[in-house]
Amino acid sequence: MVTTPEISAVSDADRVVGLLEQREMPIKPRLVINRIRQNMLADGRSMDIDEITSHLGLDLLGIIVDDDGVIASSNKGEAIVMNPDDLASKGYRNIARRLLGDSVPLMDIRIKKQGFWSKLFHRHD
Repeated sequence: MVTTPEISAVSDADRVVGLLEQREMPIKPRLVINRIRQNMLADGRSMDIDEITSHLGLDLLGIIVDDDGVIASSNKGEAIVMNPDDLASKGYRNIARRLLGDSVPLMDIRIKKQGFWSKLFHRHD
């Protein structure tokens, strides 16, 4: 099951989960949360990951961060997974590894807060 962290998308996903449960699927679906915006998650303007998984009652397979690299790669005709440093790329690769049975921890996508000196000198941690 793939959803985004908007209330309407999670509500739609919940309806689909209900339909799947009625069909008594042999394999329980797992959840991918796509297009997570770190800044909106950090300041509470987006549903958080635990809230979504709890609402849907699904195990989390992975998260995909919404970043500029996805659009840039698409416009160049390149697969985002070819950029190993991109967060979205890491998310896709982690999901693939989990599907293959590897135990891979979830990425920490929290935004690191800048300290006073970093802000003063425009450095990013």
